[in-house]
Amino acid sequence: MKNTNFIYFLCALFWLAGCTSAPTQKKTSVDYVDPNIGGIGHLLVATDPVVRLPQGNIQLASNPWPEIYDRYLADEVFSFSLRDVIRYGTTTIPSWIMATTGKMEVEPSKIASEYDHDFETVTPYYSELLLEDYDINVEYTVTDAVSYYKFTFPENADSHILLGSNSKFRIVDDTTVEGEEAQGNRTHYFYAKFSKPFKSFGAWKDKEIFPGSNSQSGDNKGALVNNSTIPANGLPYAQSRWSNNVGVFANYATQKDEQIEVKISVSSESMENAKQIMEKEIPEWNFAAIKDNAKNKWTESLDLFKVEGGTESQRTIFYTGIYFSRGGEHLLNRMNLREKELVERAKKYTTLTRSDLYPATSTQGGMFQHTNIVFITSLYLRGIRDFDIEKAYENMKIEFLESTKLPWRKGPATVLDKFYLENGFFPAKPLNKEEWVPEVHPHELRQSVTVTLQAAYESWCIAQIAKALGKTDDYNYFIKHAHDYQNVFNTQTNFVAPKTEDGQWIVPFNPTISGRQGGRDYFAELNSWIYTWYITHDIQGLINLMGGRDKFTSKLDSLFVEQYQTSKYHFLSQFPDQTGLIGNYAHGNEFSRQIPYLYNYSGAPWKTQKRVREIMEVLYTAGPLGICGDEDTGLMSHWYICSAMGIYADPMIPNYPVWQIGSPIFKKSTINLGDNKTFVIEAKNVSAQNKYVQSASLNGEPLNKPWFEHSDLVKGGTLVLNMGPRPNKQWGSSPDAIPPSMSKPE
Repeated sequence: MKNTNFIYFLCALFWLAGCTSAPTQKKTSVDYVDPNIGGIGHLLVATDPVVRLPQGNIQLASNPWPEIYDRYLADEVFSFSLRDVIRYGTTTIPSWIMATTGKMEVEPSKIASEYDHDFETVTPYYSELLLEDYDINVEYTVTDAVSYYKFTFPENADSHILLGSNSKFRIVDDTTVEGEEAQGNRTHYFYAKFSKPFKSFGAWKDKEIFPGSNSQSGDNKGALVNNSTIPANGLPYAQSRWSNNVGVFANYATQKDEQIEVKISVSSESMENAKQIMEKEIPEWNFAAIKDNAKNKWTESLDLFKVEGGTESQRTIFYTGIYFSRGGEHLLNRMNLREKELVERAKKYTTLTRSDLYPATSTQGGMFQHTNIVFITSLYLRGIRDFDIEKAYENMKIEFLESTKLPWRKGPATVLDKFYLENGFFPAKPLNKEEWVPEVHPHELRQSVTVTLQAAYESWCIAQIAKALGKTDDYNYFIKHAHDYQNVFNTQTNFVAPKTEDGQWIVPFNPTISGRQGGRDYFAELNSWIYTWYITHDIQGLINLMGGRDKFTSKLDSLFVEQYQTSKYHFLSQFPDQTGLIGNYAHGNEFSRQIPYLYNYSGAPWKTQKRVREIMEVLYTAGPLGICGDEDTGLMSHWYICSAMGIYADPMIPNYPVWQIGSPIFKKSTINLGDNKTFVIEAKNVSAQNKYVQSASLNGEPLNKPWFEHSDLVKGGTLVLNMGPRPNKQWGSSPDAIPPSMSKPE
């Protein structure tokens, strides 16, 4: 009887505990975002933990001191941004704000304060950290074009708030400051309001302080010391680059926990416009309301993609990836799913003239692509056509036929371009000869094989539009050039390789390490092991060149195990962009990420399923080392987001309007397409082990191929993938199940 009573007593205690304990609050999409993911770079650029709106014009972050490229590892911050974060090696110094106490100092090294990530909050919409040297708590949030800071001070008779720039600042009255920042040919105007009148104020230029002065102008317009230059004063780069810095400061005598707020609006039009922006976006002093509004906007943006299942870590990587992709709206644009915004960009392209498309003489340009050619074709093939396609086509031809294809150059066609148009390949420079073409970039070099591959792809793009417009002669001309990749494919080695003008292969040539730094004699940042697969418009043609499906699959297998012909550290010193290595496959660079899906073309989609799962598990983590390469405005994360849902189409090289099927990690993913339409991917029985597709259906109809049409996604529907622990090697493997390609199987 005593035992029975004791059991009843314990049950009552548990029941009471359950009634009195606070309910667990369910995490929303924005709660999963961790902007510190990727804050330590594997080799190149780390990510920035910025606060901004999904479609906002400004982004805020703490600025580390000294120059810490791996931002997360910084011990100190010296300021916070007003418009953009400081990226080291750029040509301007973004304007900034900082709070200090004690003796008035203005040099970044002297105002910097230690901080601790354990006393830090970082979200997409709001951040907070403690400046430990000053015992000042800093909070900031944002609207579209206004940064909003809240400083909580200790008791101190000498408290300060500083504003710095590369151009000028002017104190208008005891709560108002106006400023400017030069960036190239543009000027950004700042209008700042303080919640408490200044006790006193002053200005500075370089290291000299001018108490009582209400303005200061710089005379350098923001030029920086070049990364590769040793400063004449012998100081480390981090200490010398801030010469000609100017700013103003406000002084206060603060009580313990006294809060002073500062809101700063930004305009690229005028100071008057900056004032109007502030009056519109933050007319009152209400930090909490602005913070909540920013949070709500991020929640709405992230919820355009909803996932169920997976682990906490996987959901964190997924939603953080959408944040790095600049929000759900921008991600839908990359997926060609938001017609209005895409059409507006296309319309801008149709208004360009020859002088817009390329200047009269060679100047600095982008990489090796004519991105507008690819963009317009991608839209048109996906049914987005509400723009002047005839004018767009005319501009596509001008860019391809009349402007240079040289990497990082913009200008008229060179002798190398004319050689390509006549011979079907971009010639490599002989090994024993100095460069004689003046337009070739001294560091980026010719990248002859990559340029040929890209030209073949762009020719295919133009041919598709020519065919749609009934321009038969043009179609025949460009579709012939679409086969030019064959001219740099060496059938003896099964690698793409460089040729000289006389049509001779460069000898010796090693597909792993040839081409000097970044392989740039022949390739763009990567080696031949990667670019051999960069023929996305004609994978079947590549299969034919390699001798059939089995040989193609075997070669693709070899890519993921092939080693470096040298030590790994030596290999990476030559190919710093080739990070995220699995064998010679480099997931850290955007021009390789379509490769794991190429098994879908060779009858082995189960190998794609296994490989993409491995990449998601190994190369993406929910921590500061979680991004294995340059994020490139969300391109790294784009791959994960789509692959985690189970589908993929490469945003850098879109070709046929289809989506590849991989191996999802979430049991259900929902894409909000607008107009009450959704596309749902259900992965039944999915788990870490159940990674292989056993069967599939699309809108209730059996799907026996590892891809589906873009139009099926756009109109909404449901893709069901039945998953299992061992590969079903029959599903999606028949020759008639391969995705579309320019060539037919031999």
